[in-house]
Amino acid sequence: MDSSLLLVETKTLPNKLPPKLNQNKNRITEKLENQAFSWLQSCKNFKQMTQIHAHIIRNSIHQNNFVITKLVSYCFSSHNPCYATKALLYYIDMLSYGSKPNNFTYPFLLKACSKLFAFEVGKVLHGHILKLGFDSDVYVQTSLLDLYGNCGDIVASRNVFDRMSERDVVAWNAMLVGYTRSGLVEIAEKLFSEMPARNVSSWTTMISGYVQVENSMKALEVFQEMQMNGVRPDKLTVITVLSAISNLGSLEMGKWVHDYVKSKEIEIDGFVGTSLIDMYSKCGSINEARDVFDKINQRTISCYNAMISGYAVHGLGEEAISVFREAERLRIGIDDVTMIGVLSACSHSGLVDLGYMYFDSMKKKYGIEPKVEHYGCIVDLLGRAGKFDEAMEIIESTEADIVLLGTLAFSCRIHGNLELGEELARRIYKLDPTNSGLMVLKSNLFAVEGKWEEAAGVRRSMKDKGIRKKPDKQKNC
Repeated sequence: MDSSLLLVETKTLPNKLPPKLNQNKNRITEKLENQAFSWLQSCKNFKQMTQIHAHIIRNSIHQNNFVITKLVSYCFSSHNPCYATKALLYYIDMLSYGSKPNNFTYPFLLKACSKLFAFEVGKVLHGHILKLGFDSDVYVQTSLLDLYGNCGDIVASRNVFDRMSERDVVAWNAMLVGYTRSGLVEIAEKLFSEMPARNVSSWTTMISGYVQVENSMKALEVFQEMQMNGVRPDKLTVITVLSAISNLGSLEMGKWVHDYVKSKEIEIDGFVGTSLIDMYSKCGSINEARDVFDKINQRTISCYNAMISGYAVHGLGEEAISVFREAERLRIGIDDVTMIGVLSACSHSGLVDLGYMYFDSMKKKYGIEPKVEHYGCIVDLLGRAGKFDEAMEIIESTEADIVLLGTLAFSCRIHGNLELGEELARRIYKLDPTNSGLMVLKSNLFAVEGKWEEAAGVRRSMKDKGIRKKPDKQKNC
């Protein structure tokens, strides 16, 4: 692609602005402009927006940058990515018609780029901002911080931050988010300590940063400090804290947070409810998880997914399938995560035929293309049942990776299938010679067969090569 152009759908975003940006109203009456602006304020759907845009073009109101900015802002406010793309296309039209953007236009456009992960387009917009002299506007600068933070360009983000003459809490938070998303929690912590003012988003960002780097204890310490500072948590804070508790498996602390949520009258909607279900499931209290599930008024697919996965982990396959069938009956959109939970439930409960049926119907009935996680679950299902030939057929029909090979190798250890286990170990070794799980598996396979000298030899080889066993992590299936 030509470096001077960036494609946005079928149009291009030029690196160079028109040499002259016409600011004349081109005989458009103030009445027509006000009418268009009023329509945009009451616009409710994409069809209406398209009609309003046609009216704007037909009456040459497109040279009024306030009207076009309102059009762009409406596109951004929608959660549909297609609308965000439209915002960029309207901006291209704006330049083509000779209308000059203003400082209110760019924050919406930059946020649209963040939403679309269109970071190269965002960088071109930054160039336009510099040419037009809007780079000192605090709202534009904050949107640039958000853009560069989302695309992982923390250096560019910091450059924008350092050049800001005035920084409000939103700007500080944007920089904080950039550091935590990049895993630079220590730098984020330093920035957090320097903040002249903090709000609930500041605290939540730090808690989230520690959860991201798997330091859940520190995340809970920050949560406690937040309360000591008199800052009331919001739903996002609660969700983040529950994630930390889930990682720790602390049922007592999870119940405390649940009670705190109820005492502060924080609504247990689909988002908070899903986090509570997940927390109780991972902390070993599946009945509490079900109680939360039953009390959610408007359950989303995420609620169903969490409940299905919870039952799956606890080996309650029939209960998981019952929840799945309820989601089907209510026509709640089944997604790929749902099917991972269903297949996992079948695997953990020995429901081989049912699991295979659901796997086979994923694409036909639900329109879901199986991913490696689904293949991993079905291989685990067949492996646990000792159906090694069928499991190998599944593996050979895909691009066999370490996950699938390792999943079946684990079943070989359970059933004492040394011959297949060694073959799988050799294939894993070709893909990753330093895989510690592979070496441990080989040692365990020999031990199952009573070949203690061979098992000890593998352990010695690990020691000689400096390979250490990695701590076990919970499997998806």
